[in-house]
Amino acid sequence: MSETQSKASSYGKASQSVQGVSHEGALKTNGRRFALVAARFNDTIVGRLLDGARQALREAGAADSDVELFRCPGAMELAGLARRVVDGGRFDGVVCLGAVIRGGTPHFDLVAGEAARAIGALGAEGRLPVAFGVLACDTMEQALERSGADKKDNRGYDAAMVVVEMADLYARLEVGVPLGSHPDIPIQPLPVPPQMKVRT
Repeated sequence: MSETQSKASSYGKASQSVQGVSHEGALKTNGRRFALVAARFNDTIVGRLLDGARQALREAGAADSDVELFRCPGAMELAGLARRVVDGGRFDGVVCLGAVIRGGTPHFDLVAGEAARAIGALGAEGRLPVAFGVLACDTMEQALERSGADKKDNRGYDAAMVVVEMADLYARLEVGVPLGSHPDIPIQPLPVPPQMKVRT
């Protein structure tokens, strides 16, 4: 199975035909460094997410020495710690991992929503790819299903693969590697509409 087919099976359906030039990262770490930022609250679940993330990074080619783990108390602290990691400038991508399980009060909605908003805002700055691997589940059973030992059922694995792909894409943008040079995607420039052609 090609890398593109593998991505399609993991992250959604790939387009059969590409119009224009395709810009896409590869699922290879290429010596890049990654930070795992993980909450300790619901540690049984988060430990399984960490296992999935580490497996994904290894499969993508990361050496153990290229991956560092940072722990914080809970999901609310993830964004602040991830911000400090990003600002430190030592990593090419950050994976945020946590688990929030619904209880009998609205606290669940506050924590899950704020964690998603803050981590999303950090990632949207575009300095480094920051993946959101925080589970928000109604029950412990749902959390166990989404942090499974099989990589297809582990959101930590998914989040790490997202960061690997985006770190590669960001690096291509940074150093000017031809973006259409992805080995699995042919370059197909868009035709220039007649009204846009330069007159000589």
